[in-house]
Parts: sequence; C-alpha cells; structure tokens
Amino acid sequence: MANINMMNFKQSLFLLLFVVFIPASAFAQYGTVDNSLSVNSEILDREMSYSVYLPESYHTSTRDYPVLYLMHGMTGDHNDWINVGEMHRIAGKAIAQGKAPEMIIVMPDGLYDSFYINNYDGSLNWEDFFHEEFIPEVEDQFRILSNRNNRAIAGLSMGGYGAMYHAVKYKEKFSAVYAMSAAFLEVEPLEEGEERSGWNRDFYLETWGPDNEYGLPENYKEHSIQEMFKAMDPVEENDRPWTPGAEETVQLPKIFIDCGDDDFLLNENMNLVKILNDKNVDFEFRVHDGAHTWEYWRTALGETMQFIGDSFR
Repeated sequence: MANINMMNFKQSLFLLLFVVFIPASAFAQYGTVDNSLSVNSEILDREMSYSVYLPESYHTSTRDYPVLYLMHGMTGDHNDWINVGEMHRIAGKAIAQGKAPEMIIVMPDGLYDSFYINNYDGSLNWEDFFHEEFIPEVEDQFRILSNRNNRAIAGLSMGGYGAMYHAVKYKEKFSAVYAMSAAFLEVEPLEEGEERSGWNRDFYLETWGPDNEYGLPENYKEHSIQEMFKAMDPVEENDRPWTPGAEETVQLPKIFIDCGDDDFLLNENMNLVKILNDKNVDFEFRVHDGAHTWEYWRTALGETMQFIGDSFR
C-alpha cells in the first residue's frame, strides 16, 4: 500500500513539475476582451453597452489597428459573441496563425430586435446612434485606423442583415462585409382585403410602419437588402472589384455571404445572390453544412476573420 502511495506521489510530483516548466508561451492569451464598456447615447436616451477585443500587442505597442464591427443576432446582446460565439478563441487563433492581421473587434448592443436601423416611428434610431455617436466615440477611445480601408463589418442573422445594410448604405465607410445566415427578410404584398396577423403585424408595424397602397410596409423597400440592390444600376466591369484609392465613385465593399444548407433563411440568401448576379456585383457566396445555430456561426467566424483580414491587407 505504501509503495502504491509513493508511486502516486511521484506521478503527481512529475505532473506538477511538468506544468511548472511548460513554457509560458504555451498559455499565451489571444488578446483581451472587455464587455463592461458603454456609450452614453443622447439619440437613444440610454447607456449602450458594448464589448471590445484587443489584440495581444495592443497594450505593448503605440500603433493603430484596423477595426471589425461584429453584430449579434435577434434577441441577443453585446455579450453573445463572447459567451456563446467563442470570439476570443477563434479570432485570436486566426491572428496567431497568420490567417488575419491583428485587429480590434467591437461588438455593439443591437438590442432585442432593432435590426440595426431607425424604426418607423423614430422611437429607436439605432442607425443614427451607430454612425453619429458610437463609431466616433469608439474610434476615439481606442487606437483605431479610422478610415475605410481599415474598417469592416460582419454579423449573424439579424446582425448579418445589419452588417450588409450598413455596408451598402454607408459604403464609403467600410472596406468589407461578411454576412452569416443573414436575415434578408422578404415581405409579400397583401392582397386586397387581406390583413397581417400575429408577429408579422406587430414586428412589421414597429420596424417598417403600416402597409401602404401597394400592400407593403411603408418603409420596407428602403430597408430591404434585396430592394436596395434592385434599385442600383448594374456594376460596370471596370468598377469591380473595389480597390483602395479608387474614391472618385465610391464602390461597394468586398462582400461575402455565408449560409447553412439547413438554415430557414437560405432561400432569402439565394434570392439575394441572384439579384447580385443580375447586377454584376462582385461577391463571394458559400453554402456549408449546418443550420441557424451557434455551432455554424463559430465555424463561420474563422472564415470571417480570414476574409476581413485579407481586405485589411
């Protein structure tokens, strides 16, 4: 019995010494995350929380960094990408492996269902907050390269929609956009005498307003990604792809659309892809095995980092 205990003791001592003498680099952190930050918004009349990822060299250097704005999905908040999406591990690993350059990643709170836009009655002007208050304050607070070449946007579901919406409408601000399982919602016009019911009625009314004479919510078309691209002139061949320095006519950012083959939003994503092809827009589109789940988005984030990183390079 004593011999067995001595053997266990020796094994334990060996393991302890092994752990003690493992090089510190083996436990090196992939940067740092802070989810306790906020912006005092006059536009929204509230404190707006956000999270930020800072790359490993941020606290030991004096240089400025490119920035990725990363949006969460409906019913989520600024903690989602950290707590469930494992952003810290995935982004940090991509940077450590050289798949993406060091960058700052900012995760704003899109609230429960803002869709990252100004809603119909003006009671929640998230879009105005983002551009007039949030981006200026964040890019002043951290050492961020505040120019189009070094600013990108991405998101999942509602956040995928929001990322594409802001990248297209404010194309002078973003070099690239990555939309994962994006909620590119499509609204069918009402037939005469038909009425909306349930969630659709309440959500559409709050977000896009009452139905107009064409049977569509009043502000739907100006916020629909499909309708935004339909309204554009076809892209001329010499205008694609976008390249830094070609600022006379602001071209679209680099676009990546990503959706699972079992995702309930796949048809809407496919419909947008057809419109982009019709308009001769340069973009990348991937359909992978998976559904509308965090398992899928964690995998997609690795590709996001590489795509966004390439745009920064």
